[in-house]
Parts: sequence; structure tokens; C-alpha cells
Amino acid sequence: MNYYRAILQYDGSERMGFQWQEGMPTIQGDLNLSLQKILHGKVTTRAASRTDKGVHALGQVVKISAEDPSALSASLLNQALPAHMRCLDLTPCEGPFIPSVDQLSKEYRYLFTNTPGESGQGQRYIAQTPYPLNIDHMQSCVRMLTGINDFRNFWSIGGKSNTTLRDIHECDLSWIDPRLLFANTLFSAGEVTNCWQFRIVGKGFLKHMVRHLVGALWMVGNGRLSVEEFSRYLHGELREQRPWKKADPRGLYLLKVTYQQE
Repeated sequence: MNYYRAILQYDGSERMGFQWQEGMPTIQGDLNLSLQKILHGKVTTRAASRTDKGVHALGQVVKISAEDPSALSASLLNQALPAHMRCLDLTPCEGPFIPSVDQLSKEYRYLFTNTPGESGQGQRYIAQTPYPLNIDHMQSCVRMLTGINDFRNFWSIGGKSNTTLRDIHECDLSWIDPRLLFANTLFSAGEVTNCWQFRIVGKGFLKHMVRHLVGALWMVGNGRLSVEEFSRYLHGELREQRPWKKADPRGLYLLKVTYQQE
């Protein structure tokens, strides 16, 4: 077998997530079909993160295993990929490399605005909450997230995980120009020139964890959940019900995956 490490960018708006599902449009399905057009024999792929339905990636890492000894390059793969996908880099790698296991950290960005009336192409890639937000209260909650915490109340129960403890290395909420983030990518900010960015970096994440955190932060911002209540959800016992809804997937991006050699 021949092994490659690819860095992929993709618009997940019209896909059911990364992972292949029979009869469903997925990013992995698109990738595998593209590879089969240019390589003979068996081809398999494995990603660093199984991004969910509607979620995007600026730097997803995928291991490609191929029987065909023909040389594979980013330019060759890009000729076969559909318009919503792009290969940024492709290099040979070792057979034992496992993208989801060997990574040191993953970084996600969630982009949103709460400015009434903003619309257009940018809203395909930036989420919106219609309420005024108390950013100071939200910042107080964001500061709680760094370090090891039990996110038992901030994930979609039913996901597979041995533990709900997660180590968050970095986390912040900032006001950005999304056009800078989207420069030379598949994405467009459209009419949006400024938005909020929730950035989070950690070793691993639970199912829908980032979107649950953003949904809870929005409730804190609009006053329906206090900072103290947020803290109790983070540091307290498992609750059967949570008052927030997980945030819209269109604002979520897997920015990059970091490995030891980097």
C-alpha cells in the first residue's frame, strides 16, 4: 500500500458530514469517488475529525491508503474533486499514521453575528443569533472553559466516548473581520465585514460539543441563562435537560489539526 497525508478544505453546507453514509452525500464519499477516478485498486480514507452535517473545514487532515503505486499529488486530486472541496497539500506518510489518534490538538472556529438585517451570501457561512448580547457575561463563561473540565452537559448524548472530560488548551471570543479568515479559501463573507469568533483548541471534542457551548453562550448573552447557572452546568452534575439548543452548524469550521512533528 501507498500512504498519503492530505490537508483538505471543504464547504459542508450540502453534505451530511464527513463520514461516509450509504445513499447519503458526504465529504468522505465525494473524496473516495474522486480518488477512484485517478487511482486503480483499493483506496481507503481516514480523517482527523468526523465533522458533522453542515460543518466546514479549512484544514482537515486525511490519510489516504492506496494500492495503486502511481504518484498522487494535490494538483492531480484537485482536478478530480468537486467544486466544494480543495486539496491544499498532499505528501507521503508512514503506514502507522492515524490522523485522529496521533494529533496533539484540533482548533475550531465558530463565526456568528447578532446584527439585525445582515443577509446575503455571507450568511451561508456565518451563523446569526437575533438577540442583543452581553459580551462581558459571555467572556466570563469563555474563561471558565480552559483546562480540564467535564463537558457532560455540553454534548449530544448518544455519541460514543469513554469519558466526557476534555482538556481545552486555548479558548477566546473576539470581534474579527471574516474576510481575512476567508481570504484565498472556498468561503465568502459576503456583506458581513465584522462578526464574533469563538475559538477553541483542545486535544479532543465530544459530539456537537462546540455547538452546544455556543448555544449556551448565546443564552448567557441574551440574559436567559446567568453566568452562575452556566458554571453549574460546567462544574455540576449531569442534567437531563438543558435550556439551550445547539448552534447552527453553518458557523462552525475545523481550522487545523496539529501533530508532533509540527
